[in-house]
Amino acid sequence: MVISLAKEHRRRIKRKLQQRPEKLEELKTILSDFEQFCFRMLKIKNKSGEMVPLVLNNAQRRYAVKVLEDIAAGKPVRIIILKARQMGFSTVTEALIYYFTSLQEAKNAFIVAQSSDASNNLYDMFQLYYERVPAIIQPMSRKNNAKKLTFENPAIRTSDRRKNPGLKSKITVQTAESRVLARSDTIHYLHASEVAFWPAKKKKRHLLSLLAALSKEPGSIGVIESTANGMEEFKQMWDAAVKGESDFAPLFFAWFEMPDYRKPVPPGFELTEEEQELKEKYALDDEQLQWRRYTIRNDCGGDPRQFDQEYPSEPDDAFLLSGEGIFDNKFIKRLRDAISLAGSHHEIDFVKNKIIPTLSGELVIYRKPETGKRYVLAADTAKGKEDGDYDAAYVIETRTGEMCAALHGKWDTDLYGKKLNTLGLYYNTALLAVENNNTGESVLNTLFNTCHYPLLFMHRKGTMGWNTNQATRPVMISDFKEAIRDQLFDIYCRDLYGECMTLIDKNGKAEADSGCNDDRVMAYSIALQVRQVADKWFEWFKKKQQKRDEQNENEEKVGWI
Repeated sequence: MVISLAKEHRRRIKRKLQQRPEKLEELKTILSDFEQFCFRMLKIKNKSGEMVPLVLNNAQRRYAVKVLEDIAAGKPVRIIILKARQMGFSTVTEALIYYFTSLQEAKNAFIVAQSSDASNNLYDMFQLYYERVPAIIQPMSRKNNAKKLTFENPAIRTSDRRKNPGLKSKITVQTAESRVLARSDTIHYLHASEVAFWPAKKKKRHLLSLLAALSKEPGSIGVIESTANGMEEFKQMWDAAVKGESDFAPLFFAWFEMPDYRKPVPPGFELTEEEQELKEKYALDDEQLQWRRYTIRNDCGGDPRQFDQEYPSEPDDAFLLSGEGIFDNKFIKRLRDAISLAGSHHEIDFVKNKIIPTLSGELVIYRKPETGKRYVLAADTAKGKEDGDYDAAYVIETRTGEMCAALHGKWDTDLYGKKLNTLGLYYNTALLAVENNNTGESVLNTLFNTCHYPLLFMHRKGTMGWNTNQATRPVMISDFKEAIRDQLFDIYCRDLYGECMTLIDKNGKAEADSGCNDDRVMAYSIALQVRQVADKWFEWFKKKQQKRDEQNENEEKVGWI
């Protein structure tokens, strides 16, 4: 049992069931099993307006199991949910919150919906749970207002309330349209509903306030859920969870996990090529595909892209671009899914000048350096903003263009320079090209003056690094698009393909959609450009080494005379 039953309930159960041990055991079984609690104790209105028991579908069950497993493991629950529309996650989340808040003492639940109408609906759901729950586990409640359920003794006399205070727990439902949220109380159970649709100017501030108020103790619950709404804060939070950059566990629920999303197949039904592909990829049946076809035609204006946002099959489908994508994302997904080489993670120890294998390092190596081979190391640098781009770099083999390593992270410019120095030396002294825009000059300063890297690319005589400007950028993007479209070189980085899917045309200029990054795209584009002129640089470096060797040999001869 993951809850500690409140004294109020224990007293009532003992008083009413002490002479009926079989009923007592039955109740204990129900209260210790959340799914049974939903079915036996909670009522909801179905789409026909009928009052029915809450029966969890498979998607709701998978989510609830994750919550209960984390609590049983003694962890604070942190979950972010990306989902298709109307899958019942508000219903099950409110059931979870009601379960924990109405059966335990001194718990504070806080629910925020995207609008006043939505918050009214959620509050009505809680009221229905409370009104229809069996009396034996219905806690005392005083009169409420402002969308708040307060579980405590409603008695007027202070002595009565002191003697039997009740749970002293409460459930508050508010709207994201509010000016201020959760400034004082500690929150034990938080549900941020449809976050992607919160008012844009208030979203970030509200989330900071709510998460700051959320208890960090084991058993606390923080759930952020939404259907996608383009590239905004929810997308950033989802990406951070997927990358492991936050403690929120990402849970995705595709439209076809909803059992109601199906329609009878009409006579003469034939699958299109796209539908056949979907059927095979996701093991769909014809009734599900007929529902998809009907929904695209009637609810999405005939636009499959709009369906993908509202009813995604996988996370990448959900986030509709604000502009026209540079690539066909279905093609990009096929390239990404076809990657057969996973690579191994490493850390760069620039102090010991070593590349060290780890379970989850900043550097992914796909091909280790081979004697006699030449490599290009190209690096994009962050823009120097707190929420700006990442540092990104790729190693490619000069002759074949095959991707050999990928580096990604955020570092101070001197540390980034030292990591690039170690990585470049590891790959047989690679031709190292660092973008000199933004913070690149500082990275190059470390490489040249501190590390004395021997083979730095120069944009022109006296100017170190690669310069991205109005003349070079269109050529870079054009060559990058050609390399991706025609599959000219072996690419193993799934995240590079991920950035391809959020690269859009903004007034004739290819760049990342708002809230997205293009650091990997730029690093790889630089690598492709520098590869084209790499041979002359390696020949120059070879002659330089030969000249240095001859000088050393002559100095040694002079020393013997």
